[in-house]
Amino acid sequence: MSLSRRDFVRTVGVGAAGAWTSSLISLRTQEAMAFAQAQGLAVDGVINLANNENPLGAGKEVVDAINELFSAPQKPAGRYPSRWNSPLTDMIAKKFDVKPENILVGAGSTQILVDVTHTFTSKEKALVGSLPTYEECFGYANLMGHKTKPVPLDRTYRMDLDQTLHACKGSGLLFYCNPNNPVSTLVAPTDTREFIPRALSATTDMHILADEAYFEYVTAPGHETLVPLAVTEPRLIVARTFSKAYGMAGLRIGYAIAHEKTIQELRKFHMGNSVSALSYAAAIAALDRDEKRPSYIPDEKRRNRKARDFALRFFRRRGYEATDSEANFIFVDIQMPVEMFQAACAKRGLRVGRPFPPLWTHCRISIGTMDEMKRAMSIFEEVLEEANTQAA
Repeated sequence: MSLSRRDFVRTVGVGAAGAWTSSLISLRTQEAMAFAQAQGLAVDGVINLANNENPLGAGKEVVDAINELFSAPQKPAGRYPSRWNSPLTDMIAKKFDVKPENILVGAGSTQILVDVTHTFTSKEKALVGSLPTYEECFGYANLMGHKTKPVPLDRTYRMDLDQTLHACKGSGLLFYCNPNNPVSTLVAPTDTREFIPRALSATTDMHILADEAYFEYVTAPGHETLVPLAVTEPRLIVARTFSKAYGMAGLRIGYAIAHEKTIQELRKFHMGNSVSALSYAAAIAALDRDEKRPSYIPDEKRRNRKARDFALRFFRRRGYEATDSEANFIFVDIQMPVEMFQAACAKRGLRVGRPFPPLWTHCRISIGTMDEMKRAMSIFEEVLEEANTQAA
């Protein structure tokens, strides 16, 4: 049983769902409680490997910054958040060596993806992207009645660049999710560097949205951000987020980096004051920590890779095909309908990813702590053995 954001709100109620902003850990606690109650499980027995979150959270510096907003004499948590926009924008610009005019901050990268889809697709100008991929752009385009062109992945579960290039002709926007969610694969760095100019040349008014949500988790040699190209090429936008490696999924803050004229175009639809003061303070504290403790994100990458490799070995040694992961999740063919696998895991206190059509027997499994992964593997062993016994 998958518990989406919408399901969560319906389960715990609008008031309870809104209360998460007062505490960094509140959302995860409420979600775990709702899921446990639905499954008849003990709250502390639930292992959540369904949502591609950082299991360690945001870190002490971020929590301290949030707490300070409540305790400071000026009561800044009770003020509108606009005062924090410029400081954060300046810090992001410094981090990437770009201008503040190249930055647009939003409520998670989700808001950025919606902004870009709204601006550059229409009933005539299609959205192009992989099938499957992260659903936000396609979901919004379908909601608005805009044209879409999903392109199936190739046999290695990577973006089919040749077919994608054909689909780009006459289209309005290419969603380039790399690494791809949910399949966790990466287009080879050399292929990306060669493909992006070709795609931009395919249609003179098509834009490309490069989703780099999992950039910090990539371990493939030579992988580089597209930010330097985006600030000079008006038809390329890079989306980044604090939700993944920075552990702030519940705080909802991300940003776009693009040419300043493109940012101005996106602002026409962008909803202001969508980011809370708490989220601004958290992001500022995280970037300040990057400068003072530059090992923080590399340490998180190493932690994730160790647990990720452990999980991949478990499945591959048992004959279950898994894609090459460059993110904080893996994608495994568990050789049964995902819904059956979900349900069997849920009975044992473990949440795993939802179905991603048309790959009905593949399951997305997020990377938790090493302890969580070891406990999860014991459950997977039991579930898969039971399924094989029933099939025999």
